[in-house]
Amino acid sequence: MKQPSKKIINPVKSCLLILALLLGFSSCRPTYDLRKHERGQEMDAAFYNEYSQKLGFRLSGKENPSLIREVARWTGTPYRYGGTTPAGADCSGFVWKVYRDVFDIELERTTRSMAKETRRVGRSRLQEGDLVFFRTKGRKISHVGIYLGNNHFIHASSSRGVIVSNLDEAYYSQRFHKGGRVRK
Repeated sequence: MKQPSKKIINPVKSCLLILALLLGFSSCRPTYDLRKHERGQEMDAAFYNEYSQKLGFRLSGKENPSLIREVARWTGTPYRYGGTTPAGADCSGFVWKVYRDVFDIELERTTRSMAKETRRVGRSRLQEGDLVFFRTKGRKISHVGIYLGNNHFIHASSSRGVIVSNLDEAYYSQRFHKGGRVRK
């Protein structure tokens, strides 16, 4: 009587078979691209396209949706010295309120105090949510905004209210003092 032969399984062929099966199953996923933020929010391309138009520059699709929504809500707010509401705000009042509402962080209320509470960040290392400080009145830090990415920041301009500007604009480029990352 003949004994049945034992088949030897080739480990390389086994691995290739498993890999092929896994790749086949992975193609069953939906083809749309959802962006997930650290807070568990899911955003699609339509969100970023809409807010790119509202803010006037192309968003990458990786921004914090809560921050983007909040600052967009403030665009067009008139400048009001000492103000902290969408009815009117100054630069530090705007930054103070956005940080409180989006990040649940209580910053000091003045621009110079905010500058002291931050860790210096070079312009080339700015990240979304960092603060940008300017010397618009001589040698003292006198203006603050929130960096949004792609060289853009949002701030309360004394002449135009809450607007998005580019750090490369001559006025801001000449007066840029530092970037600041809030110590948490």
